[in-house]
Amino acid sequence: MDEKTEELRDIFVDVAGEETVTEQQEASHGSLLTDEASVEERLLAVIDRLRDRFDVDIPLGDDSLVTVVRRYYEGDGDSEIADAIDATPDDVFRARTALHLLREEDTDAPFDLARLHDDTDPDALAEEFDRSEKALDRYQRIAEAQARTRRVGQRFRSEFEDVLHDAGLSAIMTDTIREDGLEEATEDIGSLEEDADVDF
Repeated sequence: MDEKTEELRDIFVDVAGEETVTEQQEASHGSLLTDEASVEERLLAVIDRLRDRFDVDIPLGDDSLVTVVRRYYEGDGDSEIADAIDATPDDVFRARTALHLLREEDTDAPFDLARLHDDTDPDALAEEFDRSEKALDRYQRIAEAQARTRRVGQRFRSEFEDVLHDAGLSAIMTDTIREDGLEEATEDIGSLEEDADVDF
């Protein structure tokens, strides 16, 4: 190393009191970085708790379910999500409602969905509103998802949102720290060079 670099290194050693990065410093460096594997594990943990709580039948594998959650919150429609996980839009709809992830348009029914929980004859309801059995089944799933969501006070939706919010916030914080840290480091080096610019 050249003379000026040696001087800067000596100043660093004097200030820091040590010549190398310690294990603790090394371990803490980058601890705020978003760990994709960790995010997926946390989302899957929420999905597992939901499955245990309601014993729901979800027609997709774990990786696909994590993708459904993430892309739902990114604003993708069922067809877009289906393309991403090589499934059908109906599979995505069934998984999404099982996971309590309802869209505003899901509940836009021509009748009060609560009637599907009453003693109303489904055939009579289908005839009254001129809806097919398949359409009625879709509304039934939505009504059941609403009921389960209310029963737990939106708990699982909140947990999904907390995981994704934490991941997003962590990424933002990391970017800010990188920028601030780089700026401070640049200023410190400039200051050290001025201090070190002396004749020996």
